[in-house]
Parts: sequence; C-alpha cells; structure tokens
Amino acid sequence: MARRKQPNLVLQLAQTYVREHLPELQGAELHLRRLDGPPDSPRYSATAEVCIARTCPHGTSATIAAAGQCTIHSCPLRHSVRLLLDEHGTVLHATRDGIHWG
Repeated sequence: MARRKQPNLVLQLAQTYVREHLPELQGAELHLRRLDGPPDSPRYSATAEVCIARTCPHGTSATIAAAGQCTIHSCPLRHSVRLLLDEHGTVLHATRDGIHWG
C-alpha cells in the first residue's frame, strides 16, 4: 500500500506557491481540504481569500471578511484563489477569481 503524504507538507507547499506566485494574497489563511476522486485526480484543494475593501458596500464586517466567512458569493473587492494539488503537493491548477470558495 502506498504511503500517504502528511497534509501539513501539502499545506506548506501550497503556502510556498502562494508566497511565490500570488503576492496579493500574502498573509491570507489557507484552508486545505482533502478530495475524493479517481486515481489521477487532484487529492487536495487549498483556498485563500482577502478583501481589499476598507468598508464593505454589502455591510459585511472587516473581521468576518478577514476570516474568509463573507456571505457574498462573488465580489469584485475580493481576491481569492483555489489551488488543486496532487498527493505530493504539486499544484495542478490555480483558479484566481473574486468568488468565495465554500
């Protein structure tokens, strides 16, 4: 049986990718999720988001937005990314958008 990689290693590799390729998301908390699927599919998704608004036009507080819990699904004031990673922590795909990956 193949040995599973530690999620912490995958998270560290995702953080390195964000640090090197997505400077606007520096300091954003990454949320790692394990995925199910066929053998050649991505094994993890990592998401991060930041809100660049000083005051939200939708009335969401800054602390809620900073925690990644904004209730607005798509917002032009949000910078977000979803990384799909394999079992070794290699980024297979990166999607940058203004949506909240829930």
